Amino acid sequence: MLTRRKLLGNSLKLSAGFALSARAFADADVTITLKLRDENAVRVPTNFPGFGYEMSSVARLGLLSALNSRYVNLIRGIGNAGVLRVGGIVADYTRYDSNGTIIAERQNTVITHEGLEQFAAFLGRIGWTAIWSVNFAQGTVQDAVAEVRAVSAMLGVRLEAIEIGNEVENYGRGEKSFRKAPYEYETYRKEYKEWHAAIASAVPNIRFAAPDTATSVEWVEHMAHDAKGDVQLLTTHYYRNGQKRGSADQLLFPDPRLKDILVRLRTASKESGIPWRMCETNSFSGGGLPGVSNSFVGALWTLDFMLLLAGYGCAGVNIETGINQLGFISSYSPIQDDGKGLNTAGVPYYGMLAFASAISGCDEVLPVDVDTQGANITAYVLGTGGKPRSVAIVNRDATRDGTLSIRQLGMANASILRLSSPAADSTVGVTFGGASVDQDGVWKAETRELCQSGIVPVPHMSAAILRATP
Repeated sequence: MLTRRKLLGNSLKLSAGFALSARAFADADVTITLKLRDENAVRVPTNFPGFGYEMSSVARLGLLSALNSRYVNLIRGIGNAGVLRVGGIVADYTRYDSNGTIIAERQNTVITHEGLEQFAAFLGRIGWTAIWSVNFAQGTVQDAVAEVRAVSAMLGVRLEAIEIGNEVENYGRGEKSFRKAPYEYETYRKEYKEWHAAIASAVPNIRFAAPDTATSVEWVEHMAHDAKGDVQLLTTHYYRNGQKRGSADQLLFPDPRLKDILVRLRTASKESGIPWRMCETNSFSGGGLPGVSNSFVGALWTLDFMLLLAGYGCAGVNIETGINQLGFISSYSPIQDDGKGLNTAGVPYYGMLAFASAISGCDEVLPVDVDTQGANITAYVLGTGGKPRSVAIVNRDATRDGTLSIRQLGMANASILRLSSPAADSTVGVTFGGASVDQDGVWKAETRELCQSGIVPVPHMSAAILRATP
Protein backbone atom coordinates (compact mmCIF):
# COMPACT_ATOMS: atom_id res chain seq x y z
CA MET A 1 0.00 0.00 0.00
CA LEU A 2 1.04 3.59 -0.56
CA THR A 3 1.91 5.01 2.83
CA ARG A 4 3.53 8.41 2.38
CA ARG A 5 1.78 10.42 5.12
CA LYS A 6 -1.34 8.43 4.20
CA LEU A 7 -1.84 10.85 1.34
CA LEU A 8 -0.83 8.53 -1.46
CA GLY A 9 -3.92 6.41 -1.15
CA ASN A 10 -7.48 7.57 -1.51
CA SER A 11 -6.85 11.15 -0.44
CA LEU A 12 -4.36 12.12 -3.18
CA LYS A 13 -6.62 12.91 -6.10
CA LEU A 14 -5.31 14.61 -9.20
CA SER A 15 -7.36 16.91 -11.38
CA ALA A 16 -8.13 14.69 -14.38
CA GLY A 17 -8.32 17.61 -16.80
CA PHE A 18 -6.03 19.93 -14.82
CA ALA A 19 -8.79 22.52 -15.04
CA LEU A 20 -7.76 24.18 -11.77
CA SER A 21 -8.49 27.83 -11.20
CA ALA A 22 -5.96 30.57 -11.79
CA ARG A 23 -6.10 31.29 -8.05
CA ALA A 24 -5.13 27.68 -7.28
CA PHE A 25 -2.06 27.96 -9.47
CA ALA A 26 -1.19 31.34 -8.00
CA ASP A 27 -1.05 29.67 -4.61
CA ALA A 28 1.30 26.92 -5.84
CA ASP A 29 3.85 25.97 -3.20
CA VAL A 30 7.00 26.32 -5.25
CA THR A 31 8.11 28.27 -8.32
CA ILE A 32 10.91 26.74 -10.37
CA THR A 33 13.03 28.58 -12.91
CA LEU A 34 15.17 26.63 -15.36
CA LYS A 35 18.45 28.13 -16.53
CA LEU A 36 21.03 26.45 -18.75
CA ARG A 37 24.56 26.02 -17.42
CA ASP A 38 27.59 26.72 -19.57
CA GLU A 39 28.63 23.08 -19.83
CA ASN A 40 28.72 20.44 -22.52
CA ALA A 41 25.50 18.65 -23.31
CA VAL A 42 25.22 14.87 -22.89
CA ARG A 43 24.54 12.94 -26.07
CA VAL A 44 21.58 10.55 -26.17
CA PRO A 45 21.72 7.75 -28.79
CA THR A 46 18.70 7.28 -31.04
CA ASN A 47 18.39 3.67 -29.83
CA PHE A 48 18.32 4.67 -26.15
CA PRO A 49 14.89 3.15 -25.31
CA GLY A 50 14.62 -0.58 -24.82
CA PHE A 51 12.74 -3.49 -23.34
CA GLY A 52 14.20 -6.50 -21.56
CA TYR A 53 12.91 -10.08 -21.78
CA GLU A 54 13.60 -13.44 -20.27
CA MET A 55 14.74 -15.85 -22.97
CA SER A 56 11.48 -17.80 -22.69
CA SER A 57 9.64 -14.87 -24.32
CA VAL A 58 11.51 -15.49 -27.58
CA ALA A 59 10.65 -19.18 -27.49
CA ARG A 60 6.90 -18.53 -27.33
CA LEU A 61 5.33 -18.50 -30.77
CA GLY A 62 2.93 -15.65 -31.39
CA LEU A 63 4.34 -13.27 -28.77
CA LEU A 64 7.34 -11.42 -30.22
CA SER A 65 5.92 -11.93 -33.67
CA ALA A 66 5.46 -9.63 -36.64
CA LEU A 67 1.88 -10.90 -36.73
CA ASN A 68 1.22 -9.63 -33.19
CA SER A 69 0.09 -6.20 -34.35
CA ARG A 70 -0.72 -4.91 -30.85
CA TYR A 71 2.78 -5.70 -29.62
CA VAL A 72 4.31 -4.15 -32.73
CA ASN A 73 2.33 -0.96 -32.18
CA LEU A 74 3.22 -0.80 -28.48
CA ILE A 75 6.94 -0.94 -29.21
CA ARG A 76 6.74 1.45 -32.13
CA GLY A 77 5.00 3.89 -29.83
CA ILE A 78 8.19 4.16 -27.77
CA GLY A 79 10.42 5.01 -30.72
CA ASN A 80 11.53 4.27 -34.25
CA ALA A 81 14.81 2.87 -32.94
CA GLY A 82 15.65 0.93 -29.80
CA VAL A 83 17.11 -2.29 -28.43
CA LEU A 84 15.45 -5.44 -27.14
CA ARG A 85 17.58 -7.44 -24.72
CA VAL A 86 16.75 -11.14 -24.40
CA GLY A 87 18.40 -13.09 -21.62
CA GLY A 88 17.70 -12.88 -17.92
CA ILE A 89 18.01 -15.75 -15.47
CA VAL A 90 16.12 -17.97 -17.90
CA ALA A 91 19.14 -17.70 -20.23
CA ASP A 92 21.01 -19.84 -17.69
CA TYR A 93 18.51 -22.62 -18.44
CA THR A 94 18.19 -22.18 -22.21
CA ARG A 95 19.58 -24.10 -25.14
CA TYR A 96 19.33 -23.75 -28.90
CA ASP A 97 18.09 -26.72 -30.91
CA SER A 98 17.39 -25.78 -34.52
CA ASN A 99 14.87 -28.54 -35.22
CA GLY A 100 13.90 -29.34 -31.65
CA THR A 101 10.64 -28.97 -29.79
CA ILE A 102 9.89 -25.47 -28.54
CA ILE A 103 9.84 -25.18 -24.74
CA ALA A 104 9.25 -21.90 -22.88
CA GLU A 105 9.75 -22.65 -19.21
CA ARG A 106 11.66 -20.76 -16.57
CA GLN A 107 14.24 -23.52 -16.02
CA ASN A 108 13.93 -25.33 -19.32
CA THR A 109 13.69 -23.24 -22.48
CA VAL A 110 14.48 -24.39 -26.00
CA ILE A 111 14.94 -21.90 -28.83
CA THR A 112 14.41 -23.33 -32.30
CA HIS A 113 14.98 -22.18 -35.86
CA GLU A 114 11.29 -21.34 -36.04
CA GLY A 115 11.54 -19.18 -32.94
CA LEU A 116 14.57 -17.34 -34.31
CA GLU A 117 12.80 -16.80 -37.62
CA GLN A 118 9.80 -15.31 -35.82
CA PHE A 119 12.01 -13.02 -33.72
CA ALA A 120 13.95 -11.81 -36.77
CA ALA A 121 10.72 -10.90 -38.56
CA PHE A 122 9.51 -9.10 -35.44
CA LEU A 123 12.70 -7.00 -35.24
CA GLY A 124 12.35 -6.16 -38.90
CA ARG A 125 8.77 -5.02 -38.36
CA ILE A 126 9.56 -2.74 -35.40
CA GLY A 127 12.90 -1.55 -36.79
CA TRP A 128 14.83 -2.24 -33.58
CA THR A 129 17.93 -4.33 -32.80
CA ALA A 130 18.59 -6.99 -30.14
CA ILE A 131 21.15 -8.02 -27.55
CA TRP A 132 21.22 -11.83 -27.33
CA SER A 133 22.46 -13.83 -24.33
CA VAL A 134 24.06 -17.27 -24.54
CA ASN A 135 24.06 -19.83 -21.73
CA PHE A 136 27.38 -19.19 -20.04
CA ALA A 137 26.13 -20.73 -16.79
CA GLN A 138 25.49 -24.34 -17.90
CA GLY A 139 26.18 -24.46 -21.63
CA THR A 140 29.41 -25.19 -23.45
CA VAL A 141 31.47 -22.96 -25.66
CA GLN A 142 30.67 -25.29 -28.58
CA ASP A 143 26.94 -24.81 -27.92
CA ALA A 144 27.43 -21.05 -27.80
CA VAL A 145 29.31 -20.97 -31.11
CA ALA A 146 26.56 -22.93 -32.86
CA GLU A 147 23.87 -20.73 -31.36
CA VAL A 148 25.60 -17.46 -32.24
CA ARG A 149 26.13 -18.64 -35.79
CA ALA A 150 22.40 -19.28 -36.11
CA VAL A 151 21.38 -16.07 -34.38
CA SER A 152 23.77 -13.95 -36.44
CA ALA A 153 22.67 -15.54 -39.70
CA MET A 154 19.00 -15.00 -38.87
CA LEU A 155 19.08 -11.53 -37.29
CA GLY A 156 21.80 -10.04 -39.47
CA VAL A 157 22.16 -6.28 -38.96
CA ARG A 158 19.45 -6.45 -36.29
CA LEU A 159 21.87 -8.19 -33.91
CA GLU A 160 23.22 -5.44 -31.66
CA ALA A 161 25.55 -7.61 -29.55
CA ILE A 162 26.08 -10.98 -27.89
CA GLU A 163 26.13 -11.32 -24.10
CA ILE A 164 28.15 -14.13 -22.55
CA GLY A 165 26.30 -14.87 -19.34
CA ASN A 166 23.73 -13.20 -17.11
CA GLU A 167 24.47 -11.63 -13.71
CA VAL A 168 27.80 -13.39 -13.82
CA GLU A 169 29.13 -12.27 -10.44
CA ASN A 170 26.46 -14.46 -8.83
CA TYR A 171 27.60 -17.71 -10.46
CA GLY A 172 29.46 -18.83 -7.35
CA ARG A 173 26.59 -18.04 -4.96
CA GLY A 174 23.47 -19.80 -3.81
CA GLU A 175 22.57 -23.40 -2.99
CA LYS A 176 22.80 -24.43 -6.65
CA SER A 177 25.70 -22.32 -7.83
CA PHE A 178 27.02 -22.54 -11.39
CA ARG A 179 30.67 -22.14 -10.41
CA LYS A 180 32.81 -23.14 -7.47
CA ALA A 181 32.97 -20.40 -4.86
CA PRO A 182 34.55 -17.98 -4.63
CA TYR A 183 33.96 -16.98 -8.25
CA GLU A 184 36.05 -13.86 -8.68
CA TYR A 185 36.38 -11.46 -11.59
CA GLU A 186 39.77 -12.83 -12.65
CA THR A 187 38.32 -16.32 -13.08
CA TYR A 188 35.34 -14.97 -14.99
CA ARG A 189 37.56 -12.86 -17.23
CA LYS A 190 39.66 -15.88 -18.17
CA GLU A 191 36.53 -17.84 -19.12
CA TYR A 192 35.08 -14.88 -20.97
CA LYS A 193 38.25 -14.54 -23.01
CA GLU A 194 38.04 -18.18 -24.11
CA TRP A 195 34.38 -17.96 -25.10
CA HIS A 196 34.89 -14.63 -26.83
CA ALA A 197 37.79 -15.93 -28.90
CA ALA A 198 35.83 -18.99 -30.04
CA ILE A 199 32.71 -17.02 -30.96
CA ALA A 200 34.61 -14.19 -32.65
CA SER A 201 36.59 -16.70 -34.71
CA ALA A 202 33.41 -18.44 -35.86
CA VAL A 203 31.45 -15.24 -36.50
CA PRO A 204 33.84 -12.41 -37.46
CA ASN A 205 32.95 -8.78 -36.69
CA ILE A 206 30.30 -9.69 -34.16
CA ARG A 207 29.85 -7.28 -31.24
CA PHE A 208 29.91 -8.20 -27.55
CA ALA A 209 28.18 -6.75 -24.49
CA ALA A 210 29.66 -7.45 -21.03
CA PRO A 211 29.97 -8.17 -18.17
CA ASP A 212 26.20 -8.05 -17.55
CA THR A 213 26.41 -7.93 -13.77
CA ALA A 214 23.49 -7.98 -11.35
CA THR A 215 24.83 -5.18 -9.16
CA SER A 216 28.63 -5.17 -9.32
CA VAL A 217 29.92 -1.87 -10.64
CA GLU A 218 33.43 -3.04 -9.78
CA TRP A 219 33.25 -5.84 -12.36
CA VAL A 220 32.10 -3.31 -14.98
CA GLU A 221 35.06 -1.10 -14.10
CA HIS A 222 37.44 -4.05 -14.38
CA MET A 223 35.95 -5.05 -17.73
CA ALA A 224 36.25 -1.51 -19.05
CA HIS A 225 39.90 -1.38 -17.96
CA ASP A 226 40.80 -4.82 -19.33
CA ALA A 227 38.93 -4.62 -22.62
CA LYS A 228 41.21 -4.97 -25.59
CA GLY A 229 38.67 -4.70 -28.36
CA ASP A 230 36.70 -7.68 -27.07
CA VAL A 231 33.86 -5.60 -25.55
CA GLN A 232 31.83 -3.06 -27.50
CA LEU A 233 29.17 -2.34 -24.87
CA LEU A 234 29.42 -2.33 -21.08
CA THR A 235 26.29 -3.74 -19.40
CA THR A 236 24.86 -4.07 -15.93
CA HIS A 237 21.49 -4.32 -14.12
CA TYR A 238 19.65 -2.19 -11.58
CA TYR A 239 16.57 -2.66 -9.40
CA ARG A 240 15.54 -0.21 -6.74
CA ASN A 241 15.17 -3.08 -4.29
CA GLY A 242 13.86 -6.60 -3.95
CA GLN A 243 10.11 -7.12 -3.98
CA LYS A 244 9.85 -8.11 -0.30
CA ARG A 245 11.79 -5.02 0.76
CA GLY A 246 10.06 -2.60 -1.59
CA SER A 247 7.75 0.30 -0.78
CA ALA A 248 6.06 3.22 -2.50
CA ASP A 249 8.46 5.69 -0.87
CA GLN A 250 11.37 4.02 -2.64
CA LEU A 251 9.87 5.01 -6.00
CA LEU A 252 8.95 8.49 -4.82
CA PHE A 253 12.35 9.51 -3.50
CA PRO A 254 15.89 9.20 -4.90
CA ASP A 255 17.84 6.03 -4.27
CA PRO A 256 20.76 7.24 -2.10
CA ARG A 257 23.13 4.77 -3.71
CA LEU A 258 22.20 5.43 -7.34
CA LYS A 259 24.20 8.62 -7.94
CA ASP A 260 27.47 6.93 -7.00
CA ILE A 261 26.63 4.00 -9.28
CA LEU A 262 25.93 6.28 -12.23
CA VAL A 263 29.04 8.40 -11.68
CA ARG A 264 31.23 5.29 -11.61
CA LEU A 265 29.62 3.82 -14.72
CA ARG A 266 29.97 7.12 -16.57
CA THR A 267 33.62 7.35 -15.57
CA ALA A 268 34.37 3.78 -16.65
CA SER A 269 32.71 4.48 -19.99
CA LYS A 270 34.56 7.74 -20.60
CA GLU A 271 37.96 6.36 -19.65
CA SER A 272 37.58 3.24 -21.80
CA GLY A 273 35.69 4.81 -24.69
CA ILE A 274 33.10 2.01 -24.43
CA PRO A 275 29.44 3.02 -24.09
CA TRP A 276 27.43 1.54 -21.20
CA ARG A 277 23.86 0.32 -21.16
CA MET A 278 21.51 -0.52 -18.30
CA CYS A 279 20.41 -3.67 -20.08
CA GLU A 280 18.03 -5.01 -17.39
CA THR A 281 16.19 -2.78 -14.98
CA ASN A 282 12.89 -1.97 -13.33
CA SER A 283 11.46 -1.03 -9.95
CA PHE A 284 11.69 -4.11 -7.71
CA SER A 285 13.26 -7.44 -8.60
CA GLY A 286 11.13 -10.55 -8.28
CA GLY A 287 8.40 -9.20 -10.55
CA GLY A 288 7.77 -5.84 -8.93
CA LEU A 289 5.59 -4.85 -5.99
CA PRO A 290 1.88 -5.23 -6.83
CA GLY A 291 -0.08 -2.07 -6.13
CA VAL A 292 3.08 0.05 -6.39
CA SER A 293 5.12 -0.97 -9.44
CA ASN A 294 1.93 -1.08 -11.53
CA SER A 295 0.54 2.16 -10.10
CA PHE A 296 0.88 5.75 -11.24
CA VAL A 297 3.85 6.06 -8.88
CA GLY A 298 5.54 3.41 -11.05
CA ALA A 299 4.89 5.45 -14.19
CA LEU A 300 6.39 8.60 -12.67
CA TRP A 301 9.40 6.61 -11.45
CA THR A 302 9.94 5.10 -14.92
CA LEU A 303 9.91 8.49 -16.62
CA ASP A 304 12.27 10.09 -14.12
CA PHE A 305 14.61 7.09 -14.09
CA MET A 306 15.04 7.06 -17.87
CA LEU A 307 15.70 10.81 -17.95
CA LEU A 308 18.18 10.55 -15.07
CA LEU A 309 20.19 7.81 -16.78
CA ALA A 310 20.24 9.73 -20.05
CA GLY A 311 21.70 12.69 -18.18
CA TYR A 312 24.52 10.52 -16.83
CA GLY A 313 25.61 9.42 -20.29
CA CYS A 314 23.92 6.03 -20.35
CA ALA A 315 23.73 4.61 -23.89
CA GLY A 316 20.35 3.04 -23.27
CA VAL A 317 17.88 1.53 -20.84
CA ASN A 318 16.14 -1.84 -21.17
CA ILE A 319 13.01 -1.80 -19.02
CA GLU A 320 12.21 -5.38 -18.04
CA THR A 321 8.78 -6.60 -19.12
CA GLY A 322 6.65 -9.69 -19.58
CA ILE A 323 7.10 -13.13 -18.04
CA ASN A 324 9.79 -13.13 -15.38
CA GLN A 325 12.24 -15.80 -14.22
CA LEU A 326 9.60 -17.07 -11.77
CA GLY A 327 7.14 -17.82 -14.55
CA PHE A 328 4.51 -15.10 -14.13
CA ILE A 329 3.85 -11.67 -15.66
CA SER A 330 5.64 -9.04 -13.61
CA SER A 331 3.49 -6.31 -12.11
CA TYR A 332 6.10 -3.78 -13.24
CA SER A 333 5.71 -4.74 -16.92
CA PRO A 334 5.20 -1.83 -19.30
CA ILE A 335 3.64 -4.31 -21.72
CA GLN A 336 1.16 -6.63 -20.08
CA ASP A 337 0.02 -10.07 -21.25
CA ASP A 338 -3.22 -11.79 -20.30
CA GLY A 339 -1.75 -15.20 -21.14
CA LYS A 340 -4.20 -15.61 -24.00
CA GLY A 341 -2.41 -13.56 -26.62
CA LEU A 342 -3.72 -10.12 -25.64
CA ASN A 343 -1.02 -7.55 -24.98
CA THR A 344 -1.83 -4.15 -23.50
CA ALA A 345 -0.09 -1.10 -22.08
CA GLY A 346 0.66 -1.44 -18.38
CA VAL A 347 0.84 1.68 -16.23
CA PRO A 348 4.69 1.98 -16.43
CA TYR A 349 4.32 2.11 -20.22
CA TYR A 350 2.99 5.65 -19.85
CA GLY A 351 6.27 6.71 -18.25
CA MET A 352 8.12 5.35 -21.27
CA LEU A 353 5.62 7.04 -23.57
CA ALA A 354 6.26 10.39 -21.88
CA PHE A 355 10.02 9.85 -22.22
CA ALA A 356 9.56 9.11 -25.93
CA SER A 357 7.70 12.40 -26.33
CA ALA A 358 10.38 14.32 -24.45
CA ILE A 359 13.28 12.88 -26.46
CA SER A 360 11.60 13.06 -29.87
CA GLY A 361 13.69 15.25 -32.19
CA CYS A 362 16.36 15.64 -29.49
CA ASP A 363 19.77 14.04 -29.13
CA GLU A 364 21.09 15.80 -26.03
CA VAL A 365 20.37 16.33 -22.36
CA LEU A 366 21.32 19.93 -21.63
CA PRO A 367 22.88 20.89 -18.26
CA VAL A 368 20.47 23.01 -16.28
CA ASP A 369 20.23 24.66 -12.88
CA VAL A 370 17.07 23.70 -10.99
CA ASP A 371 16.10 25.08 -7.59
CA THR A 372 13.11 23.10 -6.35
CA GLN A 373 13.14 24.75 -2.89
CA GLY A 374 13.05 21.39 -1.21
CA ALA A 375 10.08 20.05 -3.14
CA ASN A 376 10.31 16.53 -4.56
CA ILE A 377 10.44 17.75 -8.16
CA THR A 378 12.91 17.01 -10.96
CA ALA A 379 13.27 18.75 -14.31
CA TYR A 380 15.25 17.95 -17.44
CA VAL A 381 15.96 19.95 -20.59
CA LEU A 382 16.49 18.15 -23.87
CA GLY A 383 17.49 19.52 -27.23
CA THR A 384 19.88 19.41 -30.14
CA GLY A 385 22.89 21.53 -31.03
CA GLY A 386 22.78 23.03 -27.55
CA LYS A 387 19.31 24.49 -28.16
CA PRO A 388 16.40 23.46 -25.92
CA ARG A 389 13.52 21.73 -27.64
CA SER A 390 11.69 20.05 -24.80
CA VAL A 391 11.40 20.03 -21.03
CA ALA A 392 10.29 17.18 -18.79
CA ILE A 393 9.18 17.96 -15.26
CA VAL A 394 8.22 15.26 -12.75
CA ASN A 395 6.47 16.34 -9.56
CA ARG A 396 6.44 13.44 -7.10
CA ASP A 397 5.80 15.66 -4.12
CA ALA A 398 2.86 14.45 -2.04
CA THR A 399 1.41 17.89 -1.34
CA ARG A 400 3.31 20.70 -3.07
CA ASP A 401 2.25 21.95 -6.48
CA GLY A 402 4.81 23.54 -8.73
CA THR A 403 4.92 26.41 -11.19
CA LEU A 404 7.63 26.10 -13.82
CA SER A 405 9.19 29.02 -15.68
CA ILE A 406 10.86 28.23 -19.00
CA ARG A 407 11.32 31.83 -20.16
CA GLN A 408 15.10 31.76 -19.70
CA LEU A 409 15.28 28.75 -22.01
CA GLY A 410 13.90 30.76 -24.93
CA MET A 411 10.78 28.58 -24.90
CA ALA A 412 8.08 31.15 -24.25
CA ASN A 413 5.81 29.24 -26.61
CA ALA A 414 5.35 25.55 -25.94
CA SER A 415 2.82 22.76 -26.18
CA ILE A 416 2.17 20.71 -23.06
CA LEU A 417 1.35 17.02 -22.66
CA ARG A 418 0.48 15.94 -19.14
CA LEU A 419 1.00 12.57 -17.50
CA SER A 420 -1.86 12.18 -15.08
CA SER A 421 -3.98 9.76 -13.10
CA PRO A 422 -7.07 9.75 -10.86
CA ALA A 423 -4.82 9.10 -7.85
CA ALA A 424 -1.22 8.32 -6.98
CA ASP A 425 -2.00 4.67 -6.36
CA SER A 426 -4.18 4.23 -9.45
CA THR A 427 -3.52 1.13 -11.51
CA VAL A 428 -6.08 2.18 -14.14
CA GLY A 429 -7.14 5.46 -15.69
CA VAL A 430 -3.63 6.75 -16.36
CA THR A 431 -3.41 9.07 -19.35
CA PHE A 432 -0.79 10.97 -21.29
CA GLY A 433 -1.96 13.96 -23.25
CA GLY A 434 -5.47 13.16 -22.05
CA ALA A 435 -5.49 9.81 -23.83
CA SER A 436 -4.94 6.17 -23.03
CA VAL A 437 -3.34 3.60 -25.30
CA ASP A 438 -6.17 2.06 -27.32
CA GLN A 439 -7.02 -1.62 -27.79
CA ASP A 440 -4.78 -1.78 -30.85
CA GLY A 441 -1.74 -0.60 -28.88
CA VAL A 442 -1.82 2.90 -30.38
CA TRP A 443 -1.65 6.20 -28.50
CA LYS A 444 -2.62 9.62 -29.81
CA ALA A 445 -2.85 12.78 -27.72
CA GLU A 446 -6.31 14.20 -27.20
CA THR A 447 -5.45 17.28 -25.13
CA ARG A 448 -2.41 19.37 -25.96
CA GLU A 449 -2.27 22.62 -24.00
CA LEU A 450 -0.55 25.70 -25.35
CA CYS A 451 1.73 27.85 -23.23
CA GLN A 452 2.44 31.37 -24.48
CA SER A 453 3.57 32.88 -21.20
CA GLY A 454 6.51 30.63 -20.37
CA ILE A 455 4.82 29.71 -17.09
CA VAL A 456 3.49 26.18 -16.60
CA PRO A 457 1.64 24.79 -13.56
CA VAL A 458 2.60 21.25 -12.53
CA PRO A 459 0.38 19.87 -9.75
CA HIS A 460 1.72 17.43 -7.17
CA MET A 461 1.92 13.79 -8.24
CA SER A 462 1.97 14.53 -11.95
CA ALA A 463 4.38 15.14 -14.82
CA ALA A 464 4.44 17.27 -17.93
CA ILE A 465 6.33 17.28 -21.21
CA LEU A 466 6.77 20.67 -22.85
CA ARG A 467 7.69 20.94 -26.52
CA ALA A 468 8.90 24.19 -28.09
CA THR A 469 6.62 25.61 -30.76
CA PRO A 470 7.28 28.45 -33.20
